[in-house]
Amino acid sequence: MTTPSRSWLVGGYGPDGGGDSRGIVRLRTEPDGTLAVEALLVETPSPSFLLVDGEAVVAVAEGRGTVDAFSRGPRGGLRPLWSASSGGTAPCALARWGPVLAVADYGDGALGIVADGRLRQVLPGEGSGPGPGQDGPHAHAVLPLDAATMLSLDLGADRVHVHERSGIDVSRTGSVRLPAGTGPRDLLRHPGGALLVLGELSCELLVLEDGVVTAVVPLPGAEPGDHAAGLALGAGGRFLYTALRGSDRIAVVELPAGGAPRAVGWVPSNGSGPRHLVVDGPLLHVANLRSSGVASFRLGVDGRPSPLGRPTPVASPSYLVAESR
Repeated sequence: MTTPSRSWLVGGYGPDGGGDSRGIVRLRTEPDGTLAVEALLVETPSPSFLLVDGEAVVAVAEGRGTVDAFSRGPRGGLRPLWSASSGGTAPCALARWGPVLAVADYGDGALGIVADGRLRQVLPGEGSGPGPGQDGPHAHAVLPLDAATMLSLDLGADRVHVHERSGIDVSRTGSVRLPAGTGPRDLLRHPGGALLVLGELSCELLVLEDGVVTAVVPLPGAEPGDHAAGLALGAGGRFLYTALRGSDRIAVVELPAGGAPRAVGWVPSNGSGPRHLVVDGPLLHVANLRSSGVASFRLGVDGRPSPLGRPTPVASPSYLVAESR
């Protein structure tokens, strides 16, 4: 089966984050669905999360606590555009929200607001939880819902925070408390409108509707000591995929229209330390951090992934995003 070509950008952890990444790498989809390395686009320390922001590419640098933007070079590479403080320590995620970039700082739970290449505002984190790694606030994801409202997760405090924006001024207007020890890491919005939250520590998928947890699904294949990471939807929202670091598995959950979520099963991640994953039509790509490879899978009609050849060698990959060019 021939697969249309697509370009991807991959970020990862460098020496300051315990890895071997040199910077942002471009991959391309091969006809058989696997990925091939095309080029190292720019050397930059530990670009562990990437955002394609119009003609720019924005990365977080966890080790030095900055947000770094790059413009397109004349030969397809990337060159530095601006760098700003993230407003806290260990930034791990960001999102475009109208005129601002919202940055989640894992280290101290802060939410940094960057506009026009400058840090404009910091909303401090607060709270803690009962589980390991919940000694204090640890922001871990941001999700704009519309022009005025954005959600963020705090893994350390077991909270979903609600934020409102007027211009570039942001305020926290409410919070939803999750079950103690959940450790919310990632979230996305289902096409049907529900909010899907991944519990890294509890290894569960939580479904929220109107601020209320309506379903909790234990992730299939989760073992004691696993840490869940990454969320991706396939088949128009029917299937959800997430990674289990520790047992190194990909868990599959079905989200049937009008029905209760159910565990489908799991497959090996074809590597070690799966940290992020993306669905591209009939394909699933998984960034295996510890084994330094991106594994590709073909998705069956039953939602189950089947591995495609050997993983593509990429040093300490942590995030994969489609390149808009």
